[in-house]
Amino acid sequence: MSRLTKIFLDDFGVFLGRKRNRFVVKKGEEKHEFLADDVESIICTSKAVALSVSALSLAVDRNIQVIFATYSGRPYAVLMPTVMTGSVRARREQFLAYMDERGFILAKSFVKGKIKNQANLLKLIAKNRKQRDPSLAYFLYRSGRLIDEVYERVEDEEGSNIDDKRLDLMNLEAEAARIYWRAIARILPEGLKFNGRETRGARDPFNAMLNFGYQAVLFPEVWKAVCYAGLDPYAGFLHADRPGKPSLVLDLMEEFRQQVVDRSLISLFSKNVIKPEDVLAVGVEAEEGRVLGKRVVQSMLDALLSRLDRAVMFGGRRGSLKSFIYSQSRNVVRFLLRVSSRYEPFILGW
Repeated sequence: MSRLTKIFLDDFGVFLGRKRNRFVVKKGEEKHEFLADDVESIICTSKAVALSVSALSLAVDRNIQVIFATYSGRPYAVLMPTVMTGSVRARREQFLAYMDERGFILAKSFVKGKIKNQANLLKLIAKNRKQRDPSLAYFLYRSGRLIDEVYERVEDEEGSNIDDKRLDLMNLEAEAARIYWRAIARILPEGLKFNGRETRGARDPFNAMLNFGYQAVLFPEVWKAVCYAGLDPYAGFLHADRPGKPSLVLDLMEEFRQQVVDRSLISLFSKNVIKPEDVLAVGVEAEEGRVLGKRVVQSMLDALLSRLDRAVMFGGRRGSLKSFIYSQSRNVVRFLLRVSSRYEPFILGW
């Protein structure tokens, strides 16, 4: 089965139009056509793109998500059909679960998934570098084991209301993150000058790449999965409520950040696809407001989309990483409706 296309609009003077059941992308004399049935989503990161209402109508009719984002990848609007799948009952139970043990169990599971994937990714990289750099491999493996110890402490946490336990879970998550990013810094080229994780507004190369990967690629995929499962993207459990904050999307993203984004970006440097000095935009590209160079963004998109389509094993089933984002959203619904007594976070082995 061929990969569905993501149309990425990130340049000045680009026009997205429609020709019957096709999307037409034009810039000057250059023109590309995409059959609607082959398009999965449309991502627009430039303020100088023109889109026809007819093209947007075609996207809505075919359930094609349209994401509007900044150059850094941060989405500020998503266009989706008003008619969605999923039951109203699931959303009602989602709100009720916040006040009972289900909210705590889900929040705890999201943290478990995140930190176990952090540990397993470090141990996988250690295994692959054991012959080439035994000292680094030992450090990475040891770091993974330290995160495993934090995981056990999360496992021991008990509670019946997430408001009473959120700070404890977040503190353990932060402890694991410090170990993880310290280890990741040892893997990356020195030219990246990576000194730890920074989120919004980061201008250093690797943090800017991480932010773009999380926001422009992973976030829209999880948003779509959550909405199609019939859940409210703003009513989360681990991430606290805040106006405009898609807390449930951020919750579920925790299980996939390492295996989708972190692993892909680390690989781009280890395989010399991207060089540190080429990451940030310069010259005209920087003047346009870009953070990352256009060629770097394209390399990232190729790697991230390929990773989403990569087949993996989880829960006794083989499927693409992307398919598990959708099945995990449905598993949240099954747990909320008490069809399933447990919710198992997405975790890949090493």
